[in-house]
Amino acid sequence: MNNLQYSTGERNRFFYGKLMTPRDFEDEQTYFNDKRRLGNRMLHGTGVAAGLGVLLVDNQTFSLEAGMALDYQGREIVVPDPCVKRISTIRGFDTIRDSGDVYLGIAYREEPCESTFSVAGSAEGNGIRQEFNRMREGYELFLTTREPNRALLGVDSVLYDLCRLYDQDGIRITLQIPRYVNTDDVFPVRVLFEKREVSAPVRFSFRLESDLFQGPKGEKYVQVEYVETEVTTQKELSLDYSMRCGRVRDDYTEIRVPIDSFALYFGSNQAEGLTQPLRKSVEVTARPLREVVLEAYYTRHFDEFLTAREDQAIYLAKFHVVATQNTFLIEKVVRNPFHQYLANPQMLELLQHLDRERQVVQSLPIVPETRREENDRQPDAVRRTAGGVATVMLGMSPKVGRSYFSHEFIHGLGAGELCVNVAVENTENNGSNETLIFGDGVFTAEEFSLAAPACSVGAMVNVKKGTLQLGLKLLEKTGQQSIRLRWWAWRPQEETVEKEELTDGVTVLITPNTANVEPLQQIRFTALVEGSATQEVFWSVVEKNGGSIDRNGLYTAPPTEGVYEIQAQSAKYGNIRASAYVVVSKQ
Repeated sequence: MNNLQYSTGERNRFFYGKLMTPRDFEDEQTYFNDKRRLGNRMLHGTGVAAGLGVLLVDNQTFSLEAGMALDYQGREIVVPDPCVKRISTIRGFDTIRDSGDVYLGIAYREEPCESTFSVAGSAEGNGIRQEFNRMREGYELFLTTREPNRALLGVDSVLYDLCRLYDQDGIRITLQIPRYVNTDDVFPVRVLFEKREVSAPVRFSFRLESDLFQGPKGEKYVQVEYVETEVTTQKELSLDYSMRCGRVRDDYTEIRVPIDSFALYFGSNQAEGLTQPLRKSVEVTARPLREVVLEAYYTRHFDEFLTAREDQAIYLAKFHVVATQNTFLIEKVVRNPFHQYLANPQMLELLQHLDRERQVVQSLPIVPETRREENDRQPDAVRRTAGGVATVMLGMSPKVGRSYFSHEFIHGLGAGELCVNVAVENTENNGSNETLIFGDGVFTAEEFSLAAPACSVGAMVNVKKGTLQLGLKLLEKTGQQSIRLRWWAWRPQEETVEKEELTDGVTVLITPNTANVEPLQQIRFTALVEGSATQEVFWSVVEKNGGSIDRNGLYTAPPTEGVYEIQAQSAKYGNIRASAYVVVSKQ
């Protein structure tokens, strides 16, 4: 039953008086097994259907959850019960030679069981009368240090090509380039960066060039740049870049990475460059990509689906192991590293339902602000008051006459002028606060038996960024190491805040328009282009070292504290943009 060849289509024909031999019964099982497995492979695909999660128990042991998968021959792999395994007991452990990545795979396995006595003797004529009464279907776990060819593990290769740009010295840079591109359209090119056992910070840059493609804003090429700010020895990440295809006829072109454009640095040391340029052909077509991809898939030869290749296996996890004197320890585990999941019809229907809901929302008419009733404007009305508490650190030895300041933070009222009032909280030793002190040093701690020292307080408002910073000048000695300042902010009654009207009635709105995050923390921004059917925007960070933001609005804060500006520019109207501000500070 481990035969990878499928049935020729012959099955048993039964008739009265037919002499049955083991061959007839085996052919009966083989026929139906092969038919079922062929249907599994062609109609359902390959991957994990449920469960089979891998969790670390300790640095040498992992647990495998119960579950089911279909392999590349359509065979069902079932793990009926969860189990705990030591990595040293798995087949392939002896092939590990050094620290690095090790892949945990699962394979179909069957073996005879239930020993019995054969009254007719052995079919081989060796005189042994012992036989097995059953075949037990099961599974086998294995380890391999060889990374599989990702193009063979799924159907992504119908739409994308994975092109290796650089692979040495522990650094691997791969480009995911589409095979097909629509005319007059924007498409993504993904840069996959992998770092293995490299302690130095890495930075690299290169250009994406093409005869028919341009940058999203009409540039002659797309400049790819990456600087590692959070330095680790192991890292995997993807960088998305956009290219635009103009209004051209159906044609073939290529995306190139010139040799002289590539630069890679380990710290301050420059690595060797490319030995040859990267060139990848891309088909430009006016046909819908869905139609082109389906045609490319269904014109593949039948043998491509049936022929099993060495790399085609179900990989449940990727372990990063560290070599010690006597063994290897698991430092990190990544579940299902190649996303080999098998979605059932119910899950596909749910995903299609989400797509339909998104399309419905995008097709809803945009109601102009001037046509809303007054009551309808209340949920979107700009807040007119805000308040809170900020802590000002004085240090171990605060000095009289010295000024101390809080972190710059977002007050929540948006950009514009504000009125601000600040008071000192009189916090007693038991933590209670029953007194707020206003004014500049009128109420002294000694005269009024206050815990808080006399201070002169102030506030600084950034009307462009919508941020606030509080400060105080110490007017008498104190043993406190911090002082809490209570603040209130409000807009002048005569001021009205309206949405900025931009060219042709188009306005870009960013949500949220202000945010507080910690260094290296991520937050997602969304943009709405009012007055335009095209909702695509280009994201950017104004400050050079202000972090990064991908094409989907996912912002990654830099390691340095500060206030940074995020911009969203309409893809259709290049002069239409909006800004949001992020305060990066340690909480």
